[in-house]
Parts: sequence; C-alpha cells; structure tokens
Amino acid sequence: MQERPSWDAYFMQIAHLVKTRATCPRRSVGALIVRDKHILCTGYNGAPKGLQHCPELGPTHDWPVGCLRAGHCIRALHAEQNALLQAAMIGIACEGATIYVTCQPCNNCAKM
Repeated sequence: MQERPSWDAYFMQIAHLVKTRATCPRRSVGALIVRDKHILCTGYNGAPKGLQHCPELGPTHDWPVGCLRAGHCIRALHAEQNALLQAAMIGIACEGATIYVTCQPCNNCAKM
C-alpha cells in the first residue's frame, strides 16, 4: 500500500492544483485556507471577480492598455488576497486557520 501524505503535504498538493486556475501570464500562485483539516476556501492570482483577466485584454500587457506596469501586474490580486476575499464574501471566518501558499508570500500578504 502506498504511504499516505502528511496533512501538510496533502494540502500543499491541493494548493498546487489551485494555482493551475491562475490567470496572470507572469506567475501562477495558489492558496488554500484550512482549519481543523477542512478546506475553507481557495484562491489564485488573477483579476478580482467581475473584472477581465489579463489574457482577455489582448496581445499587449503593457500599461495603460494591459496589466503590466514596470514589470508588475496592476490588475491581479495575489492568491492569498483572493482566498481571504472569497471567504469573506461567503461569510467564512478565517481566524485560527492555516493558509497554504505555493510560494513565499510578499510582505503585504504576510501581514494579513
């Protein structure tokens, strides 16, 4: 019988699957919010709900038409931000939860 992954490894595998939904052409990141071994919400980097994603804007990604300004996307939310926003939108409290992210969070996301 194959050895089962630890809970941390299991949730990180799911976070890597979540990142396949990312719409940012520059980088794909996935996030998974978990409490008591239950998945509360997921998020990936891309435009906020209701806005066009970068690939939908056309062949150029340069500002002001596209989403890149000085090499950074100005339209996309980070995966952590999207996961927390999705949880808030459906009324899920994330206090005491763990967030699994497929890369090192930026300084702002680490503060959330």
